[in-house]
Amino acid sequence: MDIKALQTRLREFAAARDWQPYHAPKNLAMALMVEAAELLELFQWQTLTESRGFTRNAPDKERVADEIADVLLYLLQLADHTDVDVEQAVERKLRKNAQKYPAKHPEPPPAAPAPTPESAPAASKVHLLVDWENVQPTGHALQALVPEGSDVWLFHGPHQKVDDTGHRQAFGERVTQVPRSGTGRNALDFQLSYYVGYIAARQPNARFVVIANDQGYDPMLEHARELGFDARRCTHHKAAAKQPPAPPPAAPVVPPPAPVAQVKREKKKTTAKAAPASTKATRQDMQQLLKLLDGLAVSERPARKDMLVALLQNHLGETSVQSLRVAHALAQLQALKRVTVKKDVVSYPSPERAPAPAKKAADPAVSKVAAPKPTAAKVAQAVLASLQKMPKNKPTRVTGLLKFIETHAAKAGDPQSMARQVCALLEARQQVALSPDGKGVTYPGLKAKRAASA
Repeated sequence: MDIKALQTRLREFAAARDWQPYHAPKNLAMALMVEAAELLELFQWQTLTESRGFTRNAPDKERVADEIADVLLYLLQLADHTDVDVEQAVERKLRKNAQKYPAKHPEPPPAAPAPTPESAPAASKVHLLVDWENVQPTGHALQALVPEGSDVWLFHGPHQKVDDTGHRQAFGERVTQVPRSGTGRNALDFQLSYYVGYIAARQPNARFVVIANDQGYDPMLEHARELGFDARRCTHHKAAAKQPPAPPPAAPVVPPPAPVAQVKREKKKTTAKAAPASTKATRQDMQQLLKLLDGLAVSERPARKDMLVALLQNHLGETSVQSLRVAHALAQLQALKRVTVKKDVVSYPSPERAPAPAKKAADPAVSKVAAPKPTAAKVAQAVLASLQKMPKNKPTRVTGLLKFIETHAAKAGDPQSMARQVCALLEARQQVALSPDGKGVTYPGLKAKRAASA
């Protein structure tokens, strides 16, 4: 399109009809807005899906084309009457926008020219979108699962540790970490689904593979296929480690009898060795977990299996959601009928309580009634109220925070245990955040609340 030649034709067209007196910049700008409104009117009551398919009908496409042409013609006349070079203005504005809004993701390469019968079509990119809260495949496993994959997107929780070294070795620099920016049920699922649409808009020929065991993505992927996109879901299950073959039994070697004093010293050394990490949740662990769940309101309890597993992992101090100790704790909760898991949906049956013993006759001499013990939720509420009144001098170490919580849990049977429960509850609600070494503490929830009220 030759813009200068088109502007010359428009001037000649207006002169032949004596329209020049009316073509002031103000009138042209107003006419431009009217034509833009007429273009908008064509899509006014349509849904997003309906608007995308509106121009498939030839008469409707012609109507849209006419309104777009009107908008462009008035825009070129406005530029002509204000002595604005359209091409220079566009180039300058593109540079300003690039400086003002830096790219968050690498720009895709320029679109290849339309293929001719003599040329082969360009290979489309295959984007692998990994739900890291659900599965954690290594780079090698991901490459074996989808050999044709080109770009990797790792969607993870804000406090999850993601080591993408292996993924970069397998896929190069086409690996992007995307932390979850929102909270609530299915927050990461919605964010991943948005990225599918975002990439599809920029790369219409792209292919998509969602790596997750969550079937909740299937309706979105089915809809993408209905729109003509190649989209599917792949599951990933961590393979069990193969045990090396046992070495052949060696001939027994009977050492000479050691002196009694040496036997005693060796016994002390053996006792002093640290016990291996347990693969089972202890009785004390289960008691603390039950207290934690009982202290949560019904709306605050994890509604999905992956969220419950993450809570167990955080409370038990395990580094992975696939820890045997975490799995044992979940199995114990189900055996105690305190948790029911069906198709990744978690429910909490009411615990069966033993019948209360018959009440003894009240002693008229005793008038005092024991006060009820505070719950973890009430203690957490009181702690947050106190922290909000402290613009400065909040505890910066986990040990200091636990001591601070103990002052609010003095009426609890075990203030130290209650302090650990409340700390875990505040972290699950994202009111506090622990440093990677587990020693420091920050208060993102209070900061966000303060910013909202400002």
